[in-house]
Amino acid sequence: MRVRPTIKKSEEQASAETRKRVIDAAEKLFAHRGIEGVSIRDITRAAGVNLTAINYHFGTKNALAAEVFKHCIDPLNERRLVLLDEVEKNAGNKPPKLESVLEAMIRPAVERGFDHQQDTETFLRLTGRCLSEPNAEIEQMVRAHFEKLIRRFDAAFLAALPGLDPEELFWRIKFMFGSLHYSLLTCGKQKNLPVKLRKTLDAEGLIQRLVTFTAAGLRVSVSR
Repeated sequence: MRVRPTIKKSEEQASAETRKRVIDAAEKLFAHRGIEGVSIRDITRAAGVNLTAINYHFGTKNALAAEVFKHCIDPLNERRLVLLDEVEKNAGNKPPKLESVLEAMIRPAVERGFDHQQDTETFLRLTGRCLSEPNAEIEQMVRAHFEKLIRRFDAAFLAALPGLDPEELFWRIKFMFGSLHYSLLTCGKQKNLPVKLRKTLDAEGLIQRLVTFTAAGLRVSVSR
């Protein structure tokens, strides 16, 4: 009677480890080759599991891809929302400061991109896939993970920039994400940077540069 819980726990632990192994293997393959360029057989071979494990834990390759993107996106977005909560709390009844809202959005991604204890290259490639994935089913799944974040930050940006048209905000946020992602890709290839820049490159410096640059772009008036 006392042995059964131990066996059950061992089975659950083995199942969780298998699931993680599949996600980790798929993450690297999807990042470097794209979803369409990776087969289920590629994933099972890289993870050291059989097809049954994929079917049991995920069902389809698209469902696995959605889980991989969730694994990449959700920790960033949760951190962003925590920082935005702090910004709005500090603002009280006043509109939040634009630079503070931008930092809440930018900081988690930059700090993750500079975290050398984790696989930075895979992370950067995957975030790029998130922005450009052509598979409509997966794109819809990925978008669902951003909906709450977008609603919260759109409201904060519009509060910080009274009078800015929501349509114009849409495009300026797209430009911000473009700047953020390309900057991280550039930092991920430090060997291609001038030696002087490599010596002075750090997360905090990039965060402040991006905040200053995107704040100016968000504030600029539009002449139609």
